[in-house]
Amino acid sequence: MKFKTIFCLGMFVLSSFSFSNEKSIEDCAKIEDPNLRLKCYDSFLLSSAPQEKKESSPSMEKAENYYKPPPNKIKIEPVKSAESSQELKQAQIKIQETESELKKVKSELKKAQQIEKQLRKEEDKDVFGTIVSVKKTGNYKIDITLDNGQVWRSLDSVYKRLPVKKSQKVIISKAVISGHILRVTGKKVAIRVRKIR
Repeated sequence: MKFKTIFCLGMFVLSSFSFSNEKSIEDCAKIEDPNLRLKCYDSFLLSSAPQEKKESSPSMEKAENYYKPPPNKIKIEPVKSAESSQELKQAQIKIQETESELKKVKSELKKAQQIEKQLRKEEDKDVFGTIVSVKKTGNYKIDITLDNGQVWRSLDSVYKRLPVKKSQKVIISKAVISGHILRVTGKKVAIRVRKIR
């Protein structure tokens, strides 16, 4: 019921508004002078339509304010300050210090690599010597001391008699896979060993 009454009131308001507009249009139609009739129509239509802001188009007289052609050659020069700031000077000093430290580290690394190469060459070389002493350890290994002061320990356990004896001449060479092999000259004795001293 409420909806119907609201609908009826709305229709009444709209119809009265349209009738009032029709009367004003009819009044304009009765005017005989075409200029006055046009002004009447304009006043009726322009009063109902929202007015928009009119932007004036730029005149050709002021066209140079809107468009300027770019120059043929554009030169961009870096900004040069009269004096470098204190922060910039400190940053440059830090960079120089870092570069010098980097050079030192590189030279030390090169030296270490050269020493490592020499050590590898020495490890790859065969060791010739005479056995000074053979000693059994608690874990069934044997320590072999050579006349050059080196001490080598067997990797395999020795339970019964010793495979090598004092005053035997031996050659210790690098094994194919890993470690070293001690061979007694003139005999078929070969023991896998590692250097402990």
